[in-house]
Amino acid sequence: MESIPIEVLFYILEAVAVLVVLGIAFFIWKQMHNGRHQRHAEKVIHALGFKYIHNAVLPDGIDGLVFIDYLLLSPSGFIVLDLEHIEGHLFGGNTVDQWSQVVNNKTYKFNNPLYANQNKCQAVIWNIKQRLNTEELHGCDVQGWVAFTHAGDFPKGIPDQISMADDLAQNLGGNIDSDNAISDALINAWDTLNKISSTTRSGNTVVFNILCHFINIYILKNGVHYVLEL
Repeated sequence: MESIPIEVLFYILEAVAVLVVLGIAFFIWKQMHNGRHQRHAEKVIHALGFKYIHNAVLPDGIDGLVFIDYLLLSPSGFIVLDLEHIEGHLFGGNTVDQWSQVVNNKTYKFNNPLYANQNKCQAVIWNIKQRLNTEELHGCDVQGWVAFTHAGDFPKGIPDQISMADDLAQNLGGNIDSDNAISDALINAWDTLNKISSTTRSGNTVVFNILCHFINIYILKNGVHYVLEL
């Protein structure tokens, strides 16, 4: 059996090393590219002027947890805002279980993000009812929104309660009203939710909290805009 010349082995190893370096460089570039979209979206959210809790974790009322990207406080109530970074052309509807992502002429499926967002709205309502005298909060809005970074687009229209990151100020404009002061009851509810989130996060592992972001414990197929019914 003939041995491979040392020069050939050298060239093979050199080629493999180049491919590995190129692969690592592409991975780093991809992460930086994705991070750019997400950082831009986070700046947009910060510029809205709302007080917010980032990465809030709340009990869901059925022995589980929900993970909320941004829980915002507005004069009219609370906004449960999830931020999605999904590339390509996106297609979906409010009552469609599986949405589609088209990248390089290949189609992939992902769960309707509004369903998970709805669960989180319900969790906010449940926690408020458990801890507070909700008579003062009757009629308080709990709105659910899902914002997408500009890594993707919706060529056939955006479903209700979905927003591109740059359009958040316009879509949430009804909640941005400097003339309306936030009531003491809302501030009290906000402080309570903040404490619950801090306590819940400290009592659970980071890995478990991350898993809660991706697992829908149950699916509801109604709207995602709520008013507290007491």
